[in-house]
Amino acid sequence: MATPKDHTLIDDRSSLVPAFSEIKSQKLIAVDCEGVKLSRKGQLTILTVATTTKVFIFDVFKLGQSVFDGGLRDILENKSIEKLMFDCRQDSDSLWHQFKVKLTGVLDLQLLDIIYRRNHRPRRSYGSIKRCEKDEVENINGYKRCLGNYVYDSELLEKKEKGNKELKDNYRIWTVRPLTETLIDYCVVDVAAMFPMYKKLKESDDVLPRLSVASERYADIWRAMEVRSFDRFEFNAYLPLDIIPEEGSLSFPFGSTKCTKCQRMFPHDEFRNSQLRTGSQTCRVCRKVQQR
Repeated sequence: MATPKDHTLIDDRSSLVPAFSEIKSQKLIAVDCEGVKLSRKGQLTILTVATTTKVFIFDVFKLGQSVFDGGLRDILENKSIEKLMFDCRQDSDSLWHQFKVKLTGVLDLQLLDIIYRRNHRPRRSYGSIKRCEKDEVENINGYKRCLGNYVYDSELLEKKEKGNKELKDNYRIWTVRPLTETLIDYCVVDVAAMFPMYKKLKESDDVLPRLSVASERYADIWRAMEVRSFDRFEFNAYLPLDIIPEEGSLSFPFGSTKCTKCQRMFPHDEFRNSQLRTGSQTCRVCRKVQQR
């Protein structure tokens, strides 16, 4: 699978139609968002889409709602166009709460990395142990780490690092125009590298149904919240529970009891009886966060 590096910056409406026409003809694309404190409370300013041959950088800061109403909404909400993304949670939250675009058809590579790692380590059997007695919590890797682990391209890594340095100097830099060449390269890397990463991590098509279900849940985990906390129980380096279905399944156990920290619903036996008696029930991920 090729790594597209040819790119076009789209910051005027006249360029939208030909770009959308090319993207809509694809069955697999890569998508990434950039902005200032990206979330429902932040500002989405750049949305980058890649095909296997070309990268389109849409300047949402300049084009505003028109970029979505003009055709990008149809692409992002079209399930038949699969979208490689990496940790789609903030992107999804931003798209919905800022522009009423409901992202779907995601294949999240952060989750695929976890599935890949699970497949390459010894399996651990818990037998009939209760959920509340389990202690495993899975770490999620960042994009830069996965880029180094799975995409052996020194040029991409160098451009990613240059972009990171520029971002550290000014957190509002995504609102500055014109975009620097370093940031344009950064946008290109973030989507272009997803194709070879996907090729490396997807060992067979058998994983795709589970990945699709997991990615939809990932996209909705923050988007669906009426109120977000923006605290350490949202922002941490652990995989939330009940995101990736167990092997051989595409469903999850029914959640009847809410964790008091992350506010997500889990089966009753996720919590210890002592917690339930006092109304202080905490899922094992949030317990891990508290311990840190």
